[in-house]
Amino acid sequence: MINKLRVHRKWYILSMDVVLSCIAFYFAFLIIGLGEIPPERMPLFLQALCVMAGVRLLAYSVSNLYKGILRYASIDDLKNIFRATSTGTLLFLLATYIIAHGVLKIEVPEYLKWAVIADYILNIILIGGSRFMVRALRTYRPMDRSNVSRVVIVGAGDAGESILREIQFNPNMNYEVVGLLDDDRSKVYKQIHGIQVLGTSSDLAGVLSRNQVDQVLIAVPSAPADLIRRIVEQCRERNVQFRKLPGVRDLIHGNISLSQFKEVQLEDLLGRDPIKLDLPSIGRFITDRTVLVTGGAGSIGSELCRQVMNFAPRQLICLDHNENGLYYLMQEFSGRADLNNVVPVVGSITDPARIDWVFRTYRPEVVFHAAAHKHVPMMERNKREAVRNNILGTKILVNAAHEHKVGKFVMISTDKAVNPTSVMGVCKRVAELVVRDRARESETQFMTVRFGNVLGSAGSVVPLFRSQISRGGPITITHRDIERYFMTIFEAVQLVIQAAAIGQGGEIFVLDMGTPMKIIDLARNLITLSGLKVGIDIDIEEVGLRPGEKMSEELWVHNEKLIPTVHKKINIALAEEGAEQTVLNGNISQILEELDFKDDARIVADLKVLVPTFTPVAGDNKRY
Repeated sequence: MINKLRVHRKWYILSMDVVLSCIAFYFAFLIIGLGEIPPERMPLFLQALCVMAGVRLLAYSVSNLYKGILRYASIDDLKNIFRATSTGTLLFLLATYIIAHGVLKIEVPEYLKWAVIADYILNIILIGGSRFMVRALRTYRPMDRSNVSRVVIVGAGDAGESILREIQFNPNMNYEVVGLLDDDRSKVYKQIHGIQVLGTSSDLAGVLSRNQVDQVLIAVPSAPADLIRRIVEQCRERNVQFRKLPGVRDLIHGNISLSQFKEVQLEDLLGRDPIKLDLPSIGRFITDRTVLVTGGAGSIGSELCRQVMNFAPRQLICLDHNENGLYYLMQEFSGRADLNNVVPVVGSITDPARIDWVFRTYRPEVVFHAAAHKHVPMMERNKREAVRNNILGTKILVNAAHEHKVGKFVMISTDKAVNPTSVMGVCKRVAELVVRDRARESETQFMTVRFGNVLGSAGSVVPLFRSQISRGGPITITHRDIERYFMTIFEAVQLVIQAAAIGQGGEIFVLDMGTPMKIIDLARNLITLSGLKVGIDIDIEEVGLRPGEKMSEELWVHNEKLIPTVHKKINIALAEEGAEQTVLNGNISQILEELDFKDDARIVADLKVLVPTFTPVAGDNKRY
């Protein structure tokens, strides 16, 4: 039944095209005859018309003209019309030559040649015009003016053009495009699909003031952070909604549509460039190998698990003492075809017997050590546990990796380990030195990757601020001038894996964190992105520094120098040979012995011996 309908539809449209061709031929003769067909030319016209109708019918029927859908007529359809018309015209000329010279033994009249040229042009106009007229009629829907959303599109490139075209040919969306903006000044005041490029992004404020605009669509996948910040601020001042296309990395298939627009996120304001990875080198040390991730249920550990799975390891061992976190991670992996390659293991890195069992049972070839206590004020109140987990746990893992001849061991560290002022930070510094010292005497390639804060990790400032905003405020900051380095979890883990691929053993890698951001600016951005106004809807309250908290963080210590690697966002902090390593070797066991019987003052004293640059900060705010 469906095939019959298709056949009937084809012959119906084909018949209409032949009729249009006859009309075109008639008007071609009128044009050549200056508005009339002289009586003496009428017999030739009728004979030629019959031949023309026949060859057009033949040419059109064997062409691709009738495979498309009229309401979606495009340039490709116009190309098919051009090819079919050209074929028909050539067939007509061939038939005319054969009939004139072979049958009638006459010369082809000059005016007939000119008529054929005019007919060719008119055919393309009439048949092409009919297609686009049907498209216009079939796609036209009267817009519901009561519910229309007036939009400005920032970006007049391919993405902006695609969005504009989608809006124009899907009137049910009830969008009306006021205009476009683009920073390419050669496009300003030009038109795309009948809509004018009103200016550059710097003209947005004026465009919003002069026009009733409900929404701004940022159609620039690679939009820099400063552009997004400027647009967000101007939209918020005028209560205009704003959305943006995801980054180039997320537009996997390259097909851009209105449905892909998303709310502007805090990550969009960081201005971090997409990471380019050396995929072959990563594949060589992960693919078809057994990989162990400690802290696998945590923010960074779980992202490590996700990204490691993209490189098809033989087996992924996710170790964590948090059974609920492991359960949720396995639920996330439940739809994967390679789920059986993921093994959740509940256990603590401070349990030597459990760790030895894990290494004996699964024989990991690569270890990513992400398990750590990381909350600065909490560890100030629980110094013993900071030492136990961050130092003893690391030492147990390092020894197990050495004994079981693991190929690579990668520890995740923090900028708080540099010139530490907190127990958490100094414990991570000791852990760095434990890893580096073991690298000197082991076949295992031990290395550390050090970086700053990641957005959205559990217990970090961003979830705290969002929670405070949801409760109506205020947002609490410890100091208006305090600043931190930030990157996304996804980016940090990408660079950790890339650094691991580069590493040969003994390195402390330092990631390029960009420019530090003031925490007060972070708070203001979050308030703005929540659709609220600072000081009106949500207040920002300064509560004082917490114990162990710094005003700003550093990424390398005074006796380290940065050495670039093959990746522009990864450096090596090369330490001078000196007292720190010697002191560590002589005292690492001292702090771990009888740990449960030491008070906080003794623990701090032992840590100062291990890391002479450790300068505890008491702070005047006892909040967590």
